[in-house]
Amino acid sequence: MMAPMTTQRSGLGSPGAAQPEGSPGVGGQPGSTAQPLANLRDLGGTRVDGGVLRTRTLWRGDDPTLSPAQEIAALASQGLTAVLDLRSTGERRVSPLAAAQRHRIAHHHLPLAEAAVHPLNLVNIAHTMRTPRDVGRWYAELVRSHRHEVVEALRLLTASEGGVLFHCAAGKDRTGILAAVILSVLGAEREVIIADYAATQENTEAIFARLRRAAYAQAKDHPADEDAARAATFFASNHPLLSAAADNMDSMLQELGGQGGVLDLIATEDDPDAISEQLRGKLVE
Repeated sequence: MMAPMTTQRSGLGSPGAAQPEGSPGVGGQPGSTAQPLANLRDLGGTRVDGGVLRTRTLWRGDDPTLSPAQEIAALASQGLTAVLDLRSTGERRVSPLAAAQRHRIAHHHLPLAEAAVHPLNLVNIAHTMRTPRDVGRWYAELVRSHRHEVVEALRLLTASEGGVLFHCAAGKDRTGILAAVILSVLGAEREVIIADYAATQENTEAIFARLRRAAYAQAKDHPADEDAARAATFFASNHPLLSAAADNMDSMLQELGGQGGVLDLIATEDDPDAISEQLRGKLVE
């Protein structure tokens, strides 16, 4: 999920502009514009079939490219060795995770949506999603249409030698989708999966405030005022796309058919039994 679109007529925040050291668009850099993660959580302790997830092994979060240098360093010191970036190509291009190489963190780009995450695109599709059930159906369609990226994320997670952070911009939609897939494969109860997703709701105000600093949340040079106004109106609304309501995830799980449906989707790309066993070996204690 993106922040409200804001006007950026010139300067470093313009999409496509090179981002120098210390700018908010290159993660893990020092500077007053850097902002700590607003939606980071260690999934350790989450109950799944046969045990709980290990701590300091799997994190989910919002955009670490906006983080101060010391936050990325702290995660690396806790065992973070790989990042799965679920943002679009455009988001990643203007806001790369510069700190990854410095801390020997492997960075993998697996976009779960390319166009729909831009503020104006969200405004344009909002009329098709008027209820949490509609949002859940959209989530389910993203899983189906990006099953290759989803399965590749599972492979990379199990292949990583240390801890893994997966993220998008807000850490809500694309991140919530992948978290639900992981937990589903591991046999977590439906209520556990939904509760993990809904935990983001209390962070939404801080998430959107933080994202307004992101280069990809800025409008293009000299945007139409009416477009910026439309985006601002939408992001100030109570539209279900902007929430992390439990019913959003409940709808997605129902649409996919629960654990069985998720495993069937994985089977179109890889052996679901092998994926499940490898995930369990990596994450569960």
